[in-house]
Amino acid sequence: MKKLLALYFSGTGNTAYAVARFCSRLSEAGVECKIVNIENFSQEEKKFENTKNFSREEKFDADTILFAYPIYGSALPRIVKNFLAQNSELFAKKNLITLATQYKFSGDGGALAARKIKCAHIAAIHVNMPNNVTDIFSFLGGNSRAEINFILEKANKKIDNCAQKILNGEPVFDGIGFFSWAAGFFLQRFYFFFIEKFLRDKIKISHELCNNCKKCEKNCPMSDMKNCTLCYRCINFCPQKAISLMSKNKPKIQFGGVK
Repeated sequence: MKKLLALYFSGTGNTAYAVARFCSRLSEAGVECKIVNIENFSQEEKKFENTKNFSREEKFDADTILFAYPIYGSALPRIVKNFLAQNSELFAKKNLITLATQYKFSGDGGALAARKIKCAHIAAIHVNMPNNVTDIFSFLGGNSRAEINFILEKANKKIDNCAQKILNGEPVFDGIGFFSWAAGFFLQRFYFFFIEKFLRDKIKISHELCNNCKKCEKNCPMSDMKNCTLCYRCINFCPQKAISLMSKNKPKIQFGGVK
C-alpha cells in the first residue's frame, strides 16, 4: 500500500475521528493518505475541472480506498447508499478497506458496503464509538464525558491495532461471514428497513423553542428533511434543543462530538 484515499461520511463526528486516527497511523508508516468527506465530494472534483487529459479514475490514483461510514440499525445510511450507487466506478481495480463505526453492535456492518462494490475487499473494521442517539433510549448511555473517554480509549487501541495488522499483511475481517450477516439481518436490519421509512417523516421541531437560526438546515447532509439520512446531526447541534426524532421530548443531553 503506497497511496490511500479515505472516503467517509460522519453524522456527528465519530466516523471522522476514526478515519483521522487510522490515516494518521498509516501516514506514520509512510503511506500517503488523502481524506475526503463524501458530502464535499463534488467540490473535490471541481478542482480537476480545468485539468485536461485526466480520466475520473486518474484523479484518485490511490491503490487502496478506505470507505468509512456509521451503521444505523445494522444498515448503511441513506447518504452512503446513494453515494455508492452514483460513484461505484471509483473503486474499480482498487483494494478496499471498509471501516464501520457503531455503538455496540452492527452484525455485518463492515461487509455491507463491500457487497455493493466490485473490487478486492482486503479488510473490514468495526469500531465501537460513543452513542449519539440522545432523544430516547437514554438507558443505553454512551455519551457522558466519562463514557466517551472510556469508549475512545478502547477505540484508539482497536484502530491502531487494525492499522498495524493491515500494514503487516495480516487479516482483519470484522463482520464477515454467515453468522455476522444473520445477526445483522435478523436482529436489526430486517426491522430497521420498516422503521427507517417511518422515521424519515417523523422529525419533530418544537416551534416554541425554535428561534429560526437555520443551523439545522445549514448542517443537514441531505438538504431536505424528507430525504433524512437519520444522522442525528440536527438533533445534537440545535442550540435550542428544539428537534427530536424518536421521541416527542427534546434531548436532555446533546452529543457534540468526541473531541
